[in-house]
Amino acid sequence: MGTVDDVTLLLEVVEAGSLSAASRKTGIPKSRLSRRIGDLESRLGVHLINRGPRNFAATEIGLLVCERGQKIRDELDAIKALADDHSKRPSGSLRISCPAVLSEILVAEFAIRFTETYPDVRLTLDHPKGTFDPKIDHCDLAIHPARDDLVDSGLIRQKLATTPYCLVAAPSFMQRIGACSNLADIDACWGIGWAADGFTPRWRIIDRDGEMAELHVTLRFCANNLNIIRQAALRGLGLARLPITMCRADLENGSLVLPLPNLSPLPVTIYALFPSRRALTVAGRLFMSDLARFLQEKWRQFDDLSGIALAPPGNPKRLLPSRLSPPA
Repeated sequence: MGTVDDVTLLLEVVEAGSLSAASRKTGIPKSRLSRRIGDLESRLGVHLINRGPRNFAATEIGLLVCERGQKIRDELDAIKALADDHSKRPSGSLRISCPAVLSEILVAEFAIRFTETYPDVRLTLDHPKGTFDPKIDHCDLAIHPARDDLVDSGLIRQKLATTPYCLVAAPSFMQRIGACSNLADIDACWGIGWAADGFTPRWRIIDRDGEMAELHVTLRFCANNLNIIRQAALRGLGLARLPITMCRADLENGSLVLPLPNLSPLPVTIYALFPSRRALTVAGRLFMSDLARFLQEKWRQFDDLSGIALAPPGNPKRLLPSRLSPPA
């Protein structure tokens, strides 16, 4: 192997933080990675990585080599993209980062279909851990949902689709509240918080004419996963905001209801993000454009909420003097 190959491997190892992590990412055995980094150090005559049992980090010269290595890798990616453009046939590896719940609800179905359609593409669907990393150096393309405008991170962004959300609750919860005709009737009710908006108790609500209002809730339960929020809503813990794609079946069978059908939470926009310094391959561009069409078609299937169960009128005698009081 040449020096260029080993420099790009050095970059993979330093970015991964260990030989073991780099081995899992690249598929190259740990022993071979160690040997090739050692060969590179011998050829260059410098020590590139400190590899103590508790200290694995690039040396000062190692970091400088990595900076140059990034430019080399970018050029290699550009050459690959140029070759892909010339062949017009999607191929090679494609790593997609997507939140777990969004993947489970929608993207995984599309990704599997995409891989079946283009057998020369080796696709990895990865679920990021923790908060969104704007660097996304570990993947070719990141799928990221956002209710507000994205902060400028130097990434190229492509809007794929807008996901409609609805305000839902269990029938048992609404029976305790009583009849609802406007937002004031559910103000200060128990709500289920979501980490994506910082567990805020102030929810922005929009009507069919585009008028904006704010609903105040008292957060009784919070989660960072929409599947958990749905489960909490089904158990009657409070009002929840869920994508229609996730709760349509619950609405149709009456497990969840719409307290105020004319009002809904703000939608969430799904973006595709990729580094501006790196050209997407044919496979990446095709994945992005086809996913946009797939999502938009899915949303059209859920536009019509006719036939969905509305909140029951409730028994006025059961209307609680305090909406925060526990059930009798």
